[in-house]
Amino acid sequence: MSSSRRARAKRLKQILANILVGILGLVALMLIVGLFLPKEYHVERSIEIRAKPEAVFRDLTALRTWPEWTVWNQQMDPTVKFEFDSPDSGVGAGYRWNGAKMGDGRLKITKADPAKGIEYSLEFQRGQYGSAGSITYEPVGEGLRVTWVNEGSMGKNPIGRYMVMAMDSMLGPDMEGGLSRLKVRAEGGPR
Repeated sequence: MSSSRRARAKRLKQILANILVGILGLVALMLIVGLFLPKEYHVERSIEIRAKPEAVFRDLTALRTWPEWTVWNQQMDPTVKFEFDSPDSGVGAGYRWNGAKMGDGRLKITKADPAKGIEYSLEFQRGQYGSAGSITYEPVGEGLRVTWVNEGSMGKNPIGRYMVMAMDSMLGPDMEGGLSRLKVRAEGGPR
């Protein structure tokens, strides 16, 4: 091998080594920065609905209606299948889903108060990721202010903490869509 070929091969090895060191450095930096990002998220959306509490509460506690008013349904994921647990509504009611786009998950009502709304637990990927949520309401004007909250923690996972920063933009629009559809139902729209 000529000396010029050896010199080119040596330069190529050095360039590749520098690229590898740069990539490893970038990965290390991202992991370190991830440790300092917030681990908890809170997503909240509200809407005013001209309806009585019982009209909203009925759809919140009867989980079989959720695919009708939330955006997480067969329009979003035609492959999704739902399974509903007993009881049909109220505390302890729950449902599971599994679909190509929506993945697998489970929601269970943990608290139900006809005067205030509901609280629920939510799990994804067979319980690997969990969160807590609520859909509550309070009187305002001639109706109700309905507020949907979902919050959780990514724990010590530095990669998951990057997701915390995107949670509002990921969940918020879906929650807004669900609240808008709940408004139509509660105000006497099509069922």
